[in-house]
Parts: sequence; C-alpha cells; structure tokens
Amino acid sequence: MRRLIPTLSIALAAVLVAGCGTTSDTGGSGSSAGPSAAPATTKLEPVAAVRQAMDRSLAGTVTMDASVKAGNQSITLSGKMDPAAKAIHVTGNAPEPIEARLIGDAAYIKSDSLDGEKPWMKIDLNKLRPASSLRQSFDLKAQTGIIGGIVTAQEVSPGHYSGTADLNKAAEAAGADGGMRDGLKSTAKLAKDAKAIPFEATVDADGRLTALSYTIATKSVGDLVTDMKMSGFGEQVSVTAPPAGDTEPATAEMYKFL
Repeated sequence: MRRLIPTLSIALAAVLVAGCGTTSDTGGSGSSAGPSAAPATTKLEPVAAVRQAMDRSLAGTVTMDASVKAGNQSITLSGKMDPAAKAIHVTGNAPEPIEARLIGDAAYIKSDSLDGEKPWMKIDLNKLRPASSLRQSFDLKAQTGIIGGIVTAQEVSPGHYSGTADLNKAAEAAGADGGMRDGLKSTAKLAKDAKAIPFEATVDADGRLTALSYTIATKSVGDLVTDMKMSGFGEQVSVTAPPAGDTEPATAEMYKFL
C-alpha cells in the first residue's frame, strides 16, 4: 500500500495537471457532457493564448492521454473526464497496470500494489487530509502544472507555440491546499534550470489546448519528458462504480498514507 501512493499520486497528477487525448471507453452510465467552448474571437498574445487554451480545454468534458518518461522508466495514462460532474476514468501503467474511477467524492483504485483482499479500494475524498496529494490529483480546477509558470511563448506557425516555463512561478500559481505546489517545488530543485523549461503546445481553431509537451533536464536523473494530448471535447463521459463484491473501503490506517 505504501509504495502505491506516491506512484498513484504522481501518475494521476501527470494526467490531470495538463491533460491529454485518447479514445478509451469507460462504459456504463453516468455524467453528461459539458458544453463546448465558444470559438476565440480575438487574437491573444502567445503567453495568454496558451494559458487560456488550457482553461478552455477543461471547460467541459475531455478525453486524455499522457506519458511521462525518465530514462528507461515511463508512466502512461489514458482517460475521460467530466470536471463539472466530478466524473473521471483513468487507466494506464504507472509503471504497473492501474485504474482509477472518480464518481462525486468516491474514488475507486485498482492496482496490484493494493494490499486488500479485493481488487478495488474505495476512498472517500472527504476523509483525505487537506494536504493529500491524492486529493489534489482528482481536483482538475486546482491543477495548473507548468501552464501557470509560462514566462515566454511564440507562435511558430498557426496554432503551434513554443516557449519556456518557470517551475517556481508554476508552484506559486498552483493551489496551496494539496500536493501539487510541493511537487512542483521539489521538481524545481531537481531541474538544472528551473526558470527555463522548454515546452511546445498546440491550440485548435476554437482556442483549446490539444497538445503539450515539455522536457525537464535534471541534475541527477536525466531528462523528464512529458507528452500530453487532449481531444473529445464535449463528448459524453460515463463512469460507473466497480461491482460491490469486488470493492472494499480504505481502512483508517490507509488514510494515514493517502
């Protein structure tokens, strides 16, 4: 259980912080799709354009795909999200197979790292500590990632941007009630140059972020390469709880580590 939590938190943060795109199916019945963002009507300067594009991407439902690589290790995640309905379904490898579902304030986690007798663990988000990184991982509106730290950007071709982000500024822009700010600060300490993280982003005709990639050169673990995509804007997202017979609630002891 203890070794699951850091991996799970980092993995979910990776996919929720800056988004991504896939066609994975969640099945079942659940939340309805959010409204599509209206097309942008004015031309923004590049930094504002990228920042606003992320907000527009998370204005409704979205499908996502993300990968984070460090040396020969990698995390890959795919999922669908409805932020307004608090409905999320994520699958992937982090690096072992993992699946997470969020329905309101109930989170369901499936992983070989779990110590329980049943395949799924149910977590009540209301019971998590205010500073829980797992709580933060499920809060899309609190996630800013490097977006909040973008300091330079230029449109190299229509809809395609490149620039740099400052991890310390990103940490300042992140929410203070969860693990994201601390995570960004820790990453900044590892980076060779935390003030100039190169990124590339793609914005569609409706002003939504559809792709984001960035590389953090570190002092000790090589390059951390993150690649994300977003698509399926406005499509219905349906998330159902696992069978009750396959689920057990997290224990009081588990909540100490969550």
